[in-house]
Amino acid sequence: MIRLSIDTAFEQLSLALSEDDSILAQYHSADRRRNASVMFQRLEDLMNHAGIKPNAIDAFVINQGPGSYTGVRIGMAFVNTLAQVFEKPVLPVNSLRLLATQVSQEEDPFRVMLNCTREELFVAEFEYQQGILKQITPIVLHHLEELKEQMTSKPFLLHRIRGSHDRWSSSFEDIESMAPDRSGVNATHLDQAAADGVRNDILDFVPSAHPLYIKRDV
Repeated sequence: MIRLSIDTAFEQLSLALSEDDSILAQYHSADRRRNASVMFQRLEDLMNHAGIKPNAIDAFVINQGPGSYTGVRIGMAFVNTLAQVFEKPVLPVNSLRLLATQVSQEEDPFRVMLNCTREELFVAEFEYQQGILKQITPIVLHHLEELKEQMTSKPFLLHRIRGSHDRWSSSFEDIESMAPDRSGVNATHLDQAAADGVRNDILDFVPSAHPLYIKRDV
């Protein structure tokens, strides 16, 4: 199976083409503001490098969020358009599951926390069961102060999307996250998370994907 994986949820553009378990070509950009304008050209370059035609792609993998609001929308619209044009399925992966793949040796349940721009975090709990990464709680949105008291009860992995005017940085200075086994995530890791999810009957193909937005209970 040939897959195209696209991740814009953390604002940087990341693309990967794979066939079965092999990465054919990849592209990762640190430019946070030009994803929409360069995406088609970067995809064309990627496919030319791999010698793949668009109609040869069997499925599209997308990071459905939560994450950067604009980034998630850009990637989702792009993938759904390609899926509709070429009549191929989409495989959505949530961003906390993707971040959880940075932890490979933890025996106990652990939390993944994602902070975007305010003192709020998306949180979900994960656990390895017989070597398979399982999400054992739904994603919820909490205020940082609500979570600080719980941060000593279970190990957690914190990921931050840093805005250009991040006035909340000082709130996170005294937080010590667990050390990941791998630093950072990109579309190659997204592709692997998707393949593992399908192989272990955790993730499903869909005709089109929807952004994952979480509202905080008030």
